Amino acid sequence: MGENILVVKDVCKYFPGVTALDNVSIEVPRGIVYGIVGENGAGKSTLMKILSGVYEKDGGTVVFNGETIEHTTPIQALQRGLSIIYQEFNLVNSMTVGENIFLGRFKENRGMRGTHKKARELLDSIGSTINTYTMVGDLSASEMQMVEITKALSFDSKLIIMDEPSSSLTSEELKRLGIIINQLRDKGISIIYISHKLDEIFEYCDIVTILRDGRVIDTKPVGEYTRNEMIAKMVGRTIENEFPPRAHFVAEPLLEVRNLNTKKLKDINFTLHRGEILGLVGLVGAGRTEIIRALYGADKARGHKIFLRGKPVNIRNPKQAMRAGMGLVPEDRKHEGLILPFSVEGNITMASLEALTKYGIVNRAAERDIAKRQIDSLSIKTPTQTTKMISLSGGNQQKCIVGRWLEIEPDILILDEPTRGIDVGAKYEIYLLMNKIVESGGAIIMISSELPEVLNMSNRVLTICEGRITGEFKPEESSAEEIMERAIG
Repeated sequence: MGENILVVKDVCKYFPGVTALDNVSIEVPRGIVYGIVGENGAGKSTLMKILSGVYEKDGGTVVFNGETIEHTTPIQALQRGLSIIYQEFNLVNSMTVGENIFLGRFKENRGMRGTHKKARELLDSIGSTINTYTMVGDLSASEMQMVEITKALSFDSKLIIMDEPSSSLTSEELKRLGIIINQLRDKGISIIYISHKLDEIFEYCDIVTILRDGRVIDTKPVGEYTRNEMIAKMVGRTIENEFPPRAHFVAEPLLEVRNLNTKKLKDINFTLHRGEILGLVGLVGAGRTEIIRALYGADKARGHKIFLRGKPVNIRNPKQAMRAGMGLVPEDRKHEGLILPFSVEGNITMASLEALTKYGIVNRAAERDIAKRQIDSLSIKTPTQTTKMISLSGGNQQKCIVGRWLEIEPDILILDEPTRGIDVGAKYEIYLLMNKIVESGGAIIMISSELPEVLNMSNRVLTICEGRITGEFKPEESSAEEIMERAIG
């Protein structure tokens, strides 16, 4: 069957007004980790959906395990031994681990007892101690990742596609994922690894293909690339530094928070100045997101005082926060930041609707103008303004949320994991926008699990641990080790 588990030759895919894949060719050897990198919209997800049977290709050939595949469905791809683990897990929270691993195949295991027995054997094979009777909804992100990998192994997978597998993992959980990847490779299983985090590409992958605008730009062993060379080929231009120079526009206090308490938070006190980017650092579950949700009125808080521009304000819900001049880009963009069945235009103008509406009628021409302005200024890749949001890549979806707030120019913009799942080129564009906001007198509160991002973009950093602020630092005067020591507590 040859040394390659997968051969893709001149594959094309077209959508209305867009060439998503233009004669893409790759060869994936058996038993290696094959990295695929590229900007959002480069064609990575489209190619993976063709391989896994979600999309039909419009041209070219696909040969998997020696068999030429003309038409396939997701279940047929699984049965052939090709599995995909999406960034958003494809699990049923209200069912047990064992039931999820063998969903729809209980009969072949002779009932639930046999299902859990086989699930236990598979989990043991990758060193996982998860109880097969645990409800999936009670698992951590890394445990869900293990269930997805085990589900793939239950189909006797010869090739597993991992799409942004580390987006919800802590550093310790990522180390565990790395061990699993090495175990799978040692068993002769091939992995296609897609990630915007280049550190992971260099650590895990043997070969890397770079996609740009639906075309293969380059393919070679990962050791033959430098980081800057890989970035330049991804974005089509040289980026000397991954971060722009730190903004220095800090002025008078804009926001003061005193004694903010919730079930999770304990006596949170801090000040945010005009022209400042304030970074919040902490482990997952430390309380970072809870702080900004309580501040924005999305969660109930008690016993606190908020002063905005020197005057006390009472923010009980997000609408009041928005009217007070605050905007929020949430961590979970798909569930909390966007209405996916709505158009790009409708999502971008959502925060502007009150100003666009008179006597209950929306000014459609003004709405179109706003959407066009933000699409152009942020280089959002979309066929049309009326394209449904669900059709856009993750990075372009994120730009739409940012554009929504840039249009109304809030005094305070809260960014919770603003660059999660976004390529290096789009990240740099968002960093430039952040600097532009503070230069014009606004202020930003930023939460990020990527420490280099916080250290390079923030004027000041607060560390959060177990619902408390445990330290305050100036990034240019502090080491990453000092900051993480306080964040860990």
